[in-house]
Amino acid sequence: MMHSPLLFALGLVTSFASLSEAHTTFTTLFVDDVNQGDGTCIRMAKEGNLATHPIAGGLDAEDMACGRDGQNAVAFSCPAPAGAKLTLEFREWADAAQPGSIDPSHVGPMAIYLKHVSDMQSDPAAGEGWFKIWAEGFDTAAGKWATEKLIDNNGLLSINLPPGLPTGSYLARHEIITLQNVTNDKTDAQFYVGCAQLAVEGGTSDSPIPSDKTVSIPGHISDPADPGLTFNVYTEDASTYKVVGPEVFFPGGGGGDANARRQVQQRQNTPSGLVPPDCLVKNANWCASALPKYSDETGCWAAADACWEQLDECYESAPPSGSKGCKVWEEQMCTVVSDGCESGDVQGPPAAEGLGEDVNEPIPGGRLPDAVNGGGQAAKGRNRAQRAAEWYK
Repeated sequence: MMHSPLLFALGLVTSFASLSEAHTTFTTLFVDDVNQGDGTCIRMAKEGNLATHPIAGGLDAEDMACGRDGQNAVAFSCPAPAGAKLTLEFREWADAAQPGSIDPSHVGPMAIYLKHVSDMQSDPAAGEGWFKIWAEGFDTAAGKWATEKLIDNNGLLSINLPPGLPTGSYLARHEIITLQNVTNDKTDAQFYVGCAQLAVEGGTSDSPIPSDKTVSIPGHISDPADPGLTFNVYTEDASTYKVVGPEVFFPGGGGGDANARRQVQQRQNTPSGLVPPDCLVKNANWCASALPKYSDETGCWAAADACWEQLDECYESAPPSGSKGCKVWEEQMCTVVSDGCESGDVQGPPAAEGLGEDVNEPIPGGRLPDAVNGGGQAAKGRNRAQRAAEWYK
């Protein structure tokens, strides 16, 4: 049996996505230093050539919530205990075809927001309920913008979830605002946003997030003339920059110890949408399931058909971060089964232990950065753009 031509075509789409103009996109989530897999639990733009671009439509666009296609839920939510360390990986090329985290010319602040949702699959991302747990503009001690520090950290940002989060489903949203296009002649701040889906096992507090600490997105930033969006990084003093949007709210409370966190990672009775325990190979938010047993040629070809059908689904669902898990399923299962049917080896299916173990990309720079708690506002100092402006006076 020959597999569908669709597979090859979709594979090319993923490969050529990296050839488009690159800015930045959130591709990979780590929970307590455990890689959840490229694209897993992450709402990404479906079109690879737009995945790394800033959002369009202005401050009142629905895409301000979770980016392009961010209103659409993905299949999986990653388990994360209250107080856990989250590490977000950003790439200039979604599939890591080339190195880089964000275009070095793009300077500005970063922030992380959360939203508690009752139903991950049906509740809208856009709207009320968002609260900011971390933000950073210009770090005077380092003499760098948040985006410059992200580059120094190989595209990795680590933060702690608030230990006082109630149990439930959450969207974790990043917001990068770059100011390199803001000059005396124009104001063109760029927004890069995206969301991860989390299943949070709460800390000691069961109290809901106070409504006066939450904002609507879009709506959290309503004035295009806000000083945080019109700041000229080439001529203004970076020490005066104030991160735009609401103040940070970081719910306190007990977050549990490391053993409790590991137990949460292993539990399957927390909020729905976790990666199933019988997942043989995972690619982003797709999982391969076991093929039926067979002992004759008819059963062998039926299993081969079932394998290729799963593979079609894998490639069709693959986000711009790549399709490496699909390729593993294709080469190490579907091709093996089909070759066996043709050669008369009709006892199966093959053992699936160890499939996909090497799918994840290595950690950029070889290590994850330490986590930070909520806070981190603008500080005092002079950035490189200001020094450059002084040089050219």
